[in-house]
Amino acid sequence: MDAFITWLAANPVLARTTRVSSWPRTSDEFFWKRLSFGLTIFAVVLVLLTFRDYGVTWDEDAHNWYGNFVLDYYLSFFIDQNALHWRDLYNYGAIFDTLAAALNRVSPIGIYETRHLLNAVIGILGLVGCCKLGHAMGGARTGFLAALFLLLTPNYYGQMFNNPKDIPFAVGVVWATYYMVRIVPVLPRPPLRLLIKFGVVVGMTMGVRIGGLMLLCYFSLLLAVDGIWRTIATRRASLLIESARIALWRVLFPAVVFAYPVMLLFWPWGQTDPIENPLRALAFFSHQTFPFSTLFAGRFVPASDLPWTYLPTYIALALPELVLVLLLCAPVLAGTAILREWPHLRREPALTHFVLGLGIAFPVAFTIAINAVLFDGMRHFIFVLPLIAVAAALVADQACTRLARLPRWWPIYVMLLIYGIGHISIMVMLHPNQYVYYNAFVGGVDGAQQKFKLDYWANSYAEAVQGLENYLYAAYGPDFEDREFTVAVCGPPISADYYFPENFRFTRQRFQADFFIAFTKDNCDRSLPGRPIYRVERMGALLSVVLDRRNTFAEQRTAKRPLGGGLLRPAWGWANP
Repeated sequence: MDAFITWLAANPVLARTTRVSSWPRTSDEFFWKRLSFGLTIFAVVLVLLTFRDYGVTWDEDAHNWYGNFVLDYYLSFFIDQNALHWRDLYNYGAIFDTLAAALNRVSPIGIYETRHLLNAVIGILGLVGCCKLGHAMGGARTGFLAALFLLLTPNYYGQMFNNPKDIPFAVGVVWATYYMVRIVPVLPRPPLRLLIKFGVVVGMTMGVRIGGLMLLCYFSLLLAVDGIWRTIATRRASLLIESARIALWRVLFPAVVFAYPVMLLFWPWGQTDPIENPLRALAFFSHQTFPFSTLFAGRFVPASDLPWTYLPTYIALALPELVLVLLLCAPVLAGTAILREWPHLRREPALTHFVLGLGIAFPVAFTIAINAVLFDGMRHFIFVLPLIAVAAALVADQACTRLARLPRWWPIYVMLLIYGIGHISIMVMLHPNQYVYYNAFVGGVDGAQQKFKLDYWANSYAEAVQGLENYLYAAYGPDFEDREFTVAVCGPPISADYYFPENFRFTRQRFQADFFIAFTKDNCDRSLPGRPIYRVERMGALLSVVLDRRNTFAEQRTAKRPLGGGLLRPAWGWANP
């Protein structure tokens, strides 16, 4: 370590001074860019080593079919139209699912392993976008911290492997925000190449979910605020009309022209009526129904009548403690900066921070205002996590600058290092179920069980099946493969069936099944009697359980057997009374 610090201090590119004690205060762009690059490589290696560990989640089967239907739609030159009415997924663009289906036609690994690898690669692109957004707003150190915070956010990292909707959408949002920030300094006449990049990213985001249209709304609001700002600064009312004309035809129109065709490219249903169908999809998501209750704060609440605290609480508890504290400090620091610099605010930093704050606060506030139907915690709002990571990184960067002025800064960094090691150890212990993470403000995962949702997507079923197989092999030894067992599953059958050995048979008749695999969602693990033979647990919290129902089923069957002469009736008589 001493040799490294000596080299660092002597290197004019990586150090500003020869004092060893100044190392934590370095803000050298090259140094932090290299750290960001190293972090990205580390994330890629981690993905390659672990992508097979993640289970098949609830929605993946339907999305796999949808992707194949869309691919067949194109390969048949629009004759095969199954994609136009497949469940309710025709309301979604299929950019990820189509790419996954095409890749699966040539992939040497399993269907869902291929999807998980592609999903994770897209998640890595989100890390890169988060880093670039942080860099654009606060410098290379901010970019590194933003990527680090996002990588260590379990709800993002855990879903990065097997969430085919929310992760690609989140990646599109962070990249679109990055290009908006890039456009701010060159307003009112940004170069066309920048508008093309922005338009393509927005189109790809809408090609995942039509809700990406909000990015164009953000962009329009940004252009309006910029025009008003310039008008006030120059005190020329005529400039407002001129700014509006330029913003509409020179900036917004080109972005829409490139975004809309990209959106339609991977959306067959949208192509059949390019105006009406996207609006119908938008209406569908705005009035989505879910006639069930969802767990919140220890009680089941109708998904259509949630308390306003539902979404903010789930977001707050899903964030690492440090990121949450930094996020809460962000509006305070922003307000202080505005008061300190008013009325001489600089336009560019004010507008870029406005875009970031809008991307975090507006979706949450709007959802609360319209009392939207929500379930599965904050899953549908994963797209705010990269933006939250950037906001936290901006605060952390300022904190690092202030800490560098203290005579004894190292104890604080030691405490942060200890916290970081502890947090990483939690993610390791949760593997591959990182997305069930809850922070210490609710007592961690153990404190959250029976109060908030844990494994609502059946990611743990892969381990449950393996546990059942090991149990039966230990019980029957070499005879295991010669026996056949029926297994019922609570929730998505594919999450367990995909991992079944050849002698496991899935059955929908759960009361007659030999074994029952159930997660704790909606107390499904308590829905049937049986002897627990395997429990998937993480840090004291039960995620799913395997119940042996053979004795229970035999007892129930005996209890229902008719009395008297019925016992001597021949077997064929049961079917022919």
